[in-house]
Amino acid sequence: MSTFIAQILTPEGSIFEGDVTGVKMPGTQGSFEVKANHAPIVSTLEEGDVLVRKSEGETYYKISGGFVEVAKNKLTLLAESVIKE
Repeated sequence: MSTFIAQILTPEGSIFEGDVTGVKMPGTQGSFEVKANHAPIVSTLEEGDVLVRKSEGETYYKISGGFVEVAKNKLTLLAESVIKE
């Protein structure tokens, strides 16, 4: 299964960085999922759950809202606060 690099960042620092198979996020226009080789995108995010899919399992994070950028097979999510669930 194809992977890409994902980062979840807050003003305090990095919460997660690693190879993932997908990331599902709460966009302001509805939830969406990014997979490997996704087209470049910048989007705003609402408060809600972020699902990080890795080959060894899934992890949920609760975010306060924020922004996500996807470019060159790398996802960067910026949020004011993040709690690992």
